Amino acid sequence: MLSLFILCCDDSKPPPEPPIPPVPPPPPSKYQIASLKIADYLLGRQNTDGAIPDAPGWDTVNEDSNMEYALIGFAAAYEYSKDGKYLTAMERGINWLAEREEMSDENWRGSWYYAFSATPPYNPVPVSVGPGISNVRGVDATSALFVYLLYLHSKLSDSRSLADKYELNAKAALDFLLSHNISKDGYFYSSWHKWKSDNRWHLWRFCYTADQADVYLGLQAGWLLYGDQAYETPAAKLKEKVCSQFFSVSDGCFALGLDEDGSLCLDFEGFNGTFPQGYLPWVFQRNSENEAAFAWLSLCVQTDGSLVCYEGDPGFSMNAALYALAASSLNYPQPEKSLTWILDTTLDPTDGGIRDSSAPNSEKFSNVAGFTIMAMLQFQTQLHN
Repeated sequence: MLSLFILCCDDSKPPPEPPIPPVPPPPPSKYQIASLKIADYLLGRQNTDGAIPDAPGWDTVNEDSNMEYALIGFAAAYEYSKDGKYLTAMERGINWLAEREEMSDENWRGSWYYAFSATPPYNPVPVSVGPGISNVRGVDATSALFVYLLYLHSKLSDSRSLADKYELNAKAALDFLLSHNISKDGYFYSSWHKWKSDNRWHLWRFCYTADQADVYLGLQAGWLLYGDQAYETPAAKLKEKVCSQFFSVSDGCFALGLDEDGSLCLDFEGFNGTFPQGYLPWVFQRNSENEAAFAWLSLCVQTDGSLVCYEGDPGFSMNAALYALAASSLNYPQPEKSLTWILDTTLDPTDGGIRDSSAPNSEKFSNVAGFTIMAMLQFQTQLHN
């Protein structure tokens, strides 16, 4: 009986394999480490109400959508680190923007002024952008980026709390653009200018190339958040048409924009002419025009990694960041030489701020910091996932 018991209880199965130890994550790269230092710099610039001045010592906030790009930088820092302080900073910034949005005056409902004071009560600051102009408001990018920020927050936080809280604000922002800034061809005029000659507001019928990408981000975000086809249709048209319609075949790159008569504006305007070459590839990803624009940028890269895109170009941090953003969106290798140039040349190691260019004592703009964070973390729009 004993031998039978042994036979019955014999387990011939091999012992279980030992568990495979988890593979430790790779150590952070120098770019990832630097990105959080830059994000902490922006945190230090943000006040308790959520406002981030455009640059140290400046008394303006969100001039030409400056702070909104900085908040996208917080989104990138949070996606990478999962540190709640960056998400909280993004929320505070969105709250501040919502409080500045015009929601009472039906003529301007859903719009913002061009710039606001950096001190309470954060009144609008008149800014002249040219002769005979005393102020600007109703900028297409500013309204659109507010909605895009709500979308990023909802996706990264896995919560609709802020998107639901500001649903009326978001829809008002997009409705303003569709009612007041859209051209007959479905593109978007830049802004409204107050003329000194008659003290009245006039629509500036210029369609910046880069602004079309901003408006796409907002409209597509509005569609994904709220399911309104009134936003999906114009967003789809922008995605389909912008790259081909705003590309200059003769120059091999994107034009500055469309003039009032609908013709391509081939004036370069310094940095303004460079910006869309990296921004449109980041937003709209791979197509023939974006590939050509990236190739155009590649020809501007110097031996030290900086980009010099026109005569007298001082070497802007933003150009290097946009070049890196475009590379990641087009699935090219990260341009380490250009990112290292930022670390070695325009990053202030004492506080983490990014100088505008290699020029001595250039400003540390908040939007430049935001774009640099995005570039170093290879942040994507989140709209294509």
